[in-house]
Amino acid sequence: GVVAGLISSIGISALIVMVEKATSVPAGAFYLVLMLTITEAPLYSIYMIVTGLALHFAAGSLIGIFMALPLLLRNDNKRKPSRILDKYAPLYGLSFGFALWLILFLPITYFMIVPALNNIKDSPTITQQDPTGRVAFLVIGDVLSIQNKIIIGALAFNMFYGLLSAIIIDSFYHRYLYKKDKNSTPRVPVSNP
Repeated sequence: GVVAGLISSIGISALIVMVEKATSVPAGAFYLVLMLTITEAPLYSIYMIVTGLALHFAAGSLIGIFMALPLLLRNDNKRKPSRILDKYAPLYGLSFGFALWLILFLPITYFMIVPALNNIKDSPTITQQDPTGRVAFLVIGDVLSIQNKIIIGALAFNMFYGLLSAIIIDSFYHRYLYKKDKNSTPRVPVSNP
């Protein structure tokens, strides 16, 4: 679960940075806003972005453990509901991602991030220049004006996280079972006639 959650978090982080670059938002702005919310200190540094990224990876890894629990608690009885979960791992992942968005992302957004951004008085700007000379900027106050777009986009990201994690967890589980079955199958000697 930890590995699947971490891999999925890395995938989501790559997508976030790609969206930031495609929309002329400074790379790492998501993690910077996350850390501004937690620290309530208007410090704009690469260290804040790296810390936010590390926190995102840690949270994704931890969530991967919770996601793996139903898959880990199954047994080999073919009539158990857990066998149905094998068949529907992608659906389980998408559902888990939706629940994650609903239960974790929305409350954090509305009860922590939005109030923290409202408390930043002077609408500071995050500015970044890439090696090609293109300048990207984001006014923190503008984040609030696009919060609905961010929330809808986050639904897709959370569902992608759930889908990817479920597929990886299910794959690891089947690989483990295959090795377990391969190692526990007794070999029958073949007699020559």
